[in-house]
Amino acid sequence: MPRISMDKQKEIQFLKPLLKSQRKVAKHLGISRDTVAKYWEQIIPDFAPALVPDWTTKIDWEYVQSETTRGISIQTLYNEFLQVESLPEYQNFARYFRLHKKEEKGPEVSLRVDRVPGKTMEIDYAGDKMEILNPATGEILIAELFVAALSYSDYFYAEFTFTQKLPVLLDSCKNAFEYIGRVPQFIVSDNCLTAVTKAEKHDTYLNKTFSDFCHHYSVIADPARVYTPKDKPHVENAIGIIQGEFFQKYRHTTFTSLLELNNTLKKYLIEKMKDIIVSRNMSRNDLLAIELPQMKELPLVPFELFDYKKCKVHPDCHVRHMKNYYSVPYRFVGKEVEVKFNQKMIYIFFETDEVAVHQVNVGHGHYVTNDSHYPENKLVDTNYHIQASLAKSRKIGPNTELLVKRIFEAPRNHPLRNLTKVFGILGLKEKFSVDAIEYAAEAALESNKLNYNYIKNCTQNYRPSFKDKITSMPNRKMEFVCLQGGLL
Repeated sequence: MPRISMDKQKEIQFLKPLLKSQRKVAKHLGISRDTVAKYWEQIIPDFAPALVPDWTTKIDWEYVQSETTRGISIQTLYNEFLQVESLPEYQNFARYFRLHKKEEKGPEVSLRVDRVPGKTMEIDYAGDKMEILNPATGEILIAELFVAALSYSDYFYAEFTFTQKLPVLLDSCKNAFEYIGRVPQFIVSDNCLTAVTKAEKHDTYLNKTFSDFCHHYSVIADPARVYTPKDKPHVENAIGIIQGEFFQKYRHTTFTSLLELNNTLKKYLIEKMKDIIVSRNMSRNDLLAIELPQMKELPLVPFELFDYKKCKVHPDCHVRHMKNYYSVPYRFVGKEVEVKFNQKMIYIFFETDEVAVHQVNVGHGHYVTNDSHYPENKLVDTNYHIQASLAKSRKIGPNTELLVKRIFEAPRNHPLRNLTKVFGILGLKEKFSVDAIEYAAEAALESNKLNYNYIKNCTQNYRPSFKDKITSMPNRKMEFVCLQGGLL
């Protein structure tokens, strides 16, 4: 058995009254239990047995152990004990806690992550939540914690929100960029459905709106792999810090608004960024100053949120959106296009090409049309949909045929503009009789009211004439004819 150094022998004697177990001392020093046993009872000259500081006897280490098991941080417990006891610096308190801490599972093996200034920001939501009391109703509202952390400086931003929906997530990311002051090269997100529409082991598919957000800020989205939190260790560490300090410090505080909670969190973040990171001998503010020059400037124009949907181009060269109609070039009739929209603008794409742009119209039933999207006039007479509509109207009756022709020939409107109206009129045949439609068409022509609602109302109000119902005089037998004075 190799002989250990005198310093190691002294360390055994120092830990002996603290740990009171050869196995614990061996594990703490990283040597074998046999080596510890060899020097356990040895008296080293000129070495006084280690004396346990008085303050350690005043601490209930089992209570500390149980609180940390519940998620309470050592820093929080230290601050609480400091209110009633005279304690040394936090590092000594933490060291003695580790000596008293009960055995847990062995250390995990992990790889070192290279820190490159300005490269990556990690984002995630914490599992723990905070409660907010609505003083007006007494309702308890649940606030989610969003955290964003830079990988190089460990500088982090956090805020509470009521949901994790996509608009809220993007707004939180925007707030993080503005709080930091610049934009990194990569953004590492969790595989939440708000950012990723489909997550597989080797491939992820970004939500289109989240992808638009990244393009606007010129940042590359790099979602973490499924079930691999170690892909974003810095934000996980930041979440742990906030849970262990902020959550525990204010666990007995009642917040009555989201603004109050976020203001308190902001004050905590300002002070926390000033703390020195012992392993790096610098604060997060100091490290951020090194990292900022390597990051990109914020865009001048704020990001606008858009939604997406699929539409099929109608034969009248329009797509329907929010009960209004927007034109698309004629060559895309019958094809599926992608519509990108918000409350102000609507963009229409076929595959990857932008084919139409319109301002969103207010109201219902309005057409927003670019006349250049219609076919040339020489193609109108040969248009299949117009000729088919005329043929169907001819089968219903002369009034309907004349009505359809009149609608197609209406001044100031391109013939295809009224195609939807004609389809609606011809579709009345499925619910009403030919006579009713002919009657409505005649009434519309006479009053020059060619709109669909008037024609539909006339069709519904049609009643056959009385003479059409009487085909012959009733047959009465004379014996049943009653005259004054009796039967004949």
